[in-house]
Amino acid sequence: MPGATVLVTAQHKSGVASSVREWLADTEQRLVVWSSNRLEVPENAPEADVVLLEIEGMRTDHATATLAVRRRWPNATLIAVSSTQWPPELLDAGLRPERVFSGAMFGFTADEVLDRADQLGLSLSWDEATALLDRVGTHAGFVDAVLRAAAARGSLDDEAVRAGCHEQAAHFAGSAAAGVFRPNGWHAVLVTARIGPMPRRTLLAVWGRDEVVRAALDNIMQSGFFIEDVERDRIELRPAIRAAVVERITREARLDDVDEAIADLAAKLLDAGHAGDGWAVVAELPGPRDRMLTRYWWQLGEVDVSLARPWLEQAVQRDPAPALRVALARALVSVTSAGHSGCVPTADRHAARELLDEVGEQPGGVGIVAALLRGVLLRLEGRAREALELHEELANTSDIADGPAASIIRANMLLQAGLSALDASRSDVSAARLSAAASLAHAAGHERFARFAHELMLFTAPEGVPMTSGFQARLDNLVGAQALSRPMRDVVALANALYAVDPTAMRDALAGPDSIDDPRVMAHVSLALRTIAHGLLGTSELALRSIDLFEQENGAAAPALNQRVILAWARAEALAGDGRYEAAFEAISRIPEAAARLVPVDLLRARTHLRGGEPERAIASLASAAEPHGSGVLAVWSHIVLFLAYHAIGSESSLDVGRQHLQVAIVAAARSRPLLPFAAQGMGALNTTIAEAGGLALDPAGSRFVRELAHMRDELQRATSSTLALSDRERTVLRALVVADSTRDVAARLHVSPNTIKTQLRSIYRKLGVSSWADAVATARRVGLVE
Repeated sequence: MPGATVLVTAQHKSGVASSVREWLADTEQRLVVWSSNRLEVPENAPEADVVLLEIEGMRTDHATATLAVRRRWPNATLIAVSSTQWPPELLDAGLRPERVFSGAMFGFTADEVLDRADQLGLSLSWDEATALLDRVGTHAGFVDAVLRAAAARGSLDDEAVRAGCHEQAAHFAGSAAAGVFRPNGWHAVLVTARIGPMPRRTLLAVWGRDEVVRAALDNIMQSGFFIEDVERDRIELRPAIRAAVVERITREARLDDVDEAIADLAAKLLDAGHAGDGWAVVAELPGPRDRMLTRYWWQLGEVDVSLARPWLEQAVQRDPAPALRVALARALVSVTSAGHSGCVPTADRHAARELLDEVGEQPGGVGIVAALLRGVLLRLEGRAREALELHEELANTSDIADGPAASIIRANMLLQAGLSALDASRSDVSAARLSAAASLAHAAGHERFARFAHELMLFTAPEGVPMTSGFQARLDNLVGAQALSRPMRDVVALANALYAVDPTAMRDALAGPDSIDDPRVMAHVSLALRTIAHGLLGTSELALRSIDLFEQENGAAAPALNQRVILAWARAEALAGDGRYEAAFEAISRIPEAAARLVPVDLLRARTHLRGGEPERAIASLASAAEPHGSGVLAVWSHIVLFLAYHAIGSESSLDVGRQHLQVAIVAAARSRPLLPFAAQGMGALNTTIAEAGGLALDPAGSRFVRELAHMRDELQRATSSTLALSDRERTVLRALVVADSTRDVAARLHVSPNTIKTQLRSIYRKLGVSSWADAVATARRVGLVE
């Protein structure tokens, strides 16, 4: 339309000019091609019906040139092509486009690739055309350059792609040098190519030099220069284009300049606290990365240890800087590093000790972190009290100068003191130190570190908290937690699986890694939880072997008080699950009186008495408890044990008392829905519980919970059917129970004596956790042992 203004947002040499020329080819309209780098239009400029104006930026002079073009050709159709945006000064002057088109509209399609190839005398298939667009994007300049190179070679091969991309990259480099478009934009391309794949936020930082460059990025994205992996949050130049740009960097001897710019960008990101982005920029570039490692060694805790460790191992071979050795030692032995598994092999401990010996005594932050790591090595050797003394002394010192590293080093001092206190059975000290570390890290913007400290607090309890409250708080904290560290994730997953008695989740958790070296108490907690899971799955003998192996591996280290208590608990659980009740009592008796508040010893005793056939002693154990279990999971558990104990006594009055305890347990459990207390006494006890619950007067919530118990029982029986160890003969007897009407009938069908069948039935009842013929048949059907 005469006098109209149209804006096309497209990259340099994107094919817009060619498209305009083709549009006007069969008309008599006059075309003038102009650039906003020419600020004035001479009076003798030719007349034009259409003006194609390349707006090379967003500065005032570009707006001035555009206004001059409109004044000279007021009635022409103005087609403005901009790789950025419409200059704001034009809006202020009242000049705005009536239409805006994306440059992507001018990119090549597969059909256009085939047409252009045919014009060049090059024969291509549809698959070859689409494959070319996948390799270089849709930008007309790159596609056309590759097609011309392929025509010259006679085929579209890798060399043609390389030659075409190189030619076009050279053209862009020359255009930037000549000022055809902003050099900052080309600089961003060079940096992007050199860095390689990066998160989108990092890419935005690379292209955030100024408003013009940021605007140019939008158009480059539209032109298909980039490919993006959404799942991995990675974005990069298409490999063929990236290779051409990297070749251009090398050819122009600009590698040092580009690497220096990348190092500067990384430093700005790291100084701003964006550790993930800062390290991502230099991840694949040894030169800039080594510079950052030496300067920002204290921020490496935010880099996944699987990346930081090889970086540092390479760096210490090239650079004698003490900071690099301290950073590598930390990556080897400190679980405060991101992504650390919690496992610290002996070889890594030796390597860290050698590195710290090489460092010796150092001033400032390097020396303090080295001392912290020497304390970590003490803790790993089982010398938690010595580690705590060292870490407490460091945590109380103020001998660290203020600076970028000060906050994270101070937080590390507090956190290491908290870890050592945790392993030294000083939960109150640990709670205070970890809380302080989390607060300091959070205030300084070290969010991952702060969250890690908060996670460790799940194992602590302030001084003076009663056993029941502290134990309940730990359990509540673990169940449903969203953990960041790998060891904590494993412990939380197991705690969640146990709370809901989810057989599949329990097996998945048991199949995962169980090696946790630091903090050591976490390994003991994991062992106890794994033991309970084995008991539910009917594999307590495996738990016993795991405990024996665990004790052998840690024989040289003297366990702290809390570790001895948890280990005794785990062994008692495993022995009771294996039917060795006297040995289970012996394990419980090894829990020192001074530490009895750490775990519910009275409940452990009562459960073991009950499983050993001594219900009166179970009741007495709970009656003599130092602290009543007033609420939470422990209260539910106590009421269930009391119900089962009174039910086992069997008198009319005891049955009534038992039902009262069962009703209280179900009402309490219907709120928080803990299933573990109901399943922990074995399948027979669970069947008894469900059967008796059917006769209680329950509200809708209680009735729903009983249905959940039945569903949980069925899932648990299905999951454990493979571990019931029924013999072939017992399975034959089971199948006979379905059709027979008496023990004598089963014996006649199987041609054995009735006494033999009675013996086999006792074994079957025990393995299925039932007490009657009908229950055995129903259970066998539920778990698929019979049709």
